[in-house]
Amino acid sequence: ALAAADAEDVIGDWLDEQGVSSAWDLAPALVAGGIEVPWLATVADAVGAEHLESAVRWLAYTIDAELLMGEIDDAVTRVSDLVGAAKQYSQLDRAPQQPVDVHTLLDATLTMLRAKIPAEVRVVKEYDRDLPPIPAFGAELNQVWTNLIDNAVYAMGGRGTLTLRTWGEVDRLVVEIGDTGSGIPDEVRPRIFEPFFSTKAVGEGTGLGLDISYRIVVNKHHGDIRVESRPGDTRFQICLPMTADPEWDTSASR
Repeated sequence: ALAAADAEDVIGDWLDEQGVSSAWDLAPALVAGGIEVPWLATVADAVGAEHLESAVRWLAYTIDAELLMGEIDDAVTRVSDLVGAAKQYSQLDRAPQQPVDVHTLLDATLTMLRAKIPAEVRVVKEYDRDLPPIPAFGAELNQVWTNLIDNAVYAMGGRGTLTLRTWGEVDRLVVEIGDTGSGIPDEVRPRIFEPFFSTKAVGEGTGLGLDISYRIVVNKHHGDIRVESRPGDTRFQICLPMTADPEWDTSASR
């Protein structure tokens, strides 16, 4: 930013010396386009002093238009990515239970939570991309990722490292969500999956996130949740079957 401001001063001064009006309004666009005084001097020699202002204004407007088109293209891409993530997150076009790629679900959840993850939180993804799709209820697993990631960000106080890791264990796929927060005290760890129990400050949590996550993973998917925690290193490990259970309980989480 400082370098850009200095460059704008140099170009603004030069344009002012050449008698170009509104030189300071034109300078930012020219700098954004990578134009420098020696190049402008070449333009002045080519078009003559009487046409310099018209040429400079045309250049500035052209650069502004190109930058605006670039911003529009970026915005369309971001909106498209967000719509795709929302579609994956909600799984509205999917059957209740069918093969899903947990990495796609995790990435969709991260996209949906992007605004809630501070810039000071570094997100690390260590995915085993060789893992196969697993039979699951995608939208409900996204609720699990949302609850665990939200808790992890809260535990770190807005600064630290959020790690998402996957690997396989015999007939199960494991998703680990870890944080570098203060950890879960030993005395409350046995209660964290109880409904309405929360370690968050009053008014900042309902105490239902981990209870809902437990019911989705254990009751509905016949999986398991493991917790390892010490100051600076808390890990929730969600173990999910790689093959469909012959008796899916479609009402267990309701």
